[in-house]
Amino acid sequence: MQADFPDGMGEVHVAAELSLNPLQPKWEIGMVTFRNLKTAEYLAKAVKGYVDTIDGKNVVWSPRQSYLIPMEKNVLGIVRPTDRKLVARWLSKEEKSGSSAYLKKHAMQSTKFLSLMLAVDIEDTWSALAIENRIANFASLKGLDVKANAKLLSTVRGIQIIVGRKNLDECIISLEFANSPSALLPIAKEFFIEVLSLARSSVPEASKWTASVDGNSLAFRGSISVETIDHLLGIFTLQEQASRLPSTETAAKEPASKELESLHDSTSESTLLELNKTYLAKSSNIIKRVREYSAVNTGDRAQWDGQMARRLDDLPTLNVDPELVDFSVRVAQGLRGNMVAMQQSNIQMGAAATVNGAGDSQVGYYYGRYGATHYYNNSDANSTGRYQAVAQAQGNYSYRELMAQIDALEGEIRRKMTEKYKVQF
Repeated sequence: MQADFPDGMGEVHVAAELSLNPLQPKWEIGMVTFRNLKTAEYLAKAVKGYVDTIDGKNVVWSPRQSYLIPMEKNVLGIVRPTDRKLVARWLSKEEKSGSSAYLKKHAMQSTKFLSLMLAVDIEDTWSALAIENRIANFASLKGLDVKANAKLLSTVRGIQIIVGRKNLDECIISLEFANSPSALLPIAKEFFIEVLSLARSSVPEASKWTASVDGNSLAFRGSISVETIDHLLGIFTLQEQASRLPSTETAAKEPASKELESLHDSTSESTLLELNKTYLAKSSNIIKRVREYSAVNTGDRAQWDGQMARRLDDLPTLNVDPELVDFSVRVAQGLRGNMVAMQQSNIQMGAAATVNGAGDSQVGYYYGRYGATHYYNNSDANSTGRYQAVAQAQGNYSYRELMAQIDALEGEIRRKMTEKYKVQF
């Protein structure tokens, strides 16, 4: 991921309001540090936007559904979507008093020894009754007081994820409760894995984590993979916006007049050729990430396809060859269609299992190459596992079909562009 960022880019801080279904931001506000941040006028020309003034500050409206705000100490503010009122409130600090106490506490935490810190305020999101209905048949809670555990879970205030700077073995995921979660400790890991499984998601490394309780916090410690981090951060889009800004280190070495001249000269033949080659390279890189993603189940695959489709949608298209834009649109549509197909298959098989009375008593766990997952008594022709296996098979088949179609589309567009521009794409 770091290789996608421009030279001179440092820390990225993001605040967002998340919609839980689907899991994506309603809005995002971020601050990115650079070694040499350019002026608002330069950024406006670079992104084909314009300079506006909000609360006495120069801000840049970007056609990529963002506002860019150059700030002190080489910090760039980024706001998505282009909601001018949201920018004005943020700059004037109108809503500062109403911000979350949980997030305030973690925002003050030093990041000196961290490569990633993510905190999510989920206080008052679910009622105890709603949680009780959802976890009533959890295998991990068998023999335990479900009502008492549901009441405890309803008091979760937030989730924090931190990863150390040294390596990916230094990962801690902690949940803060209103009361001590010690009653959950004996089954905490199994419960966490079951929650993810039923949500058609997973964290492959979770089976090797260790759980502990400290006061009112339940923590999981262990390693985390680059793929899992990438999947997690794929929820947000600001880091992608920052990565598409011109390289500030390169720009700093050129005279300002040449920089602006090159920005104006955006329709020359050589510039358009380079623009088109870069666009296809970025599209191909996203397709590569789809292909190389190691999904544990079709739920994971569906979420990843949706994230990659959004990244294709987000590629800047100004002055790009229409056939290239059409190619990425078709790939994004295919990924989104595959996501919906896998989700519908999982839902249909789940409903069929319920209607036909598939037995929950067959559910158990095993720990294998990809961590904890369900196992079932396959001697029971009506076991829940049979239905999930069908859903997985259908999802995997549709995915393989889609990738074959995308491979054909990619080969075709490369041939077309090579023939059109007489340069190898």
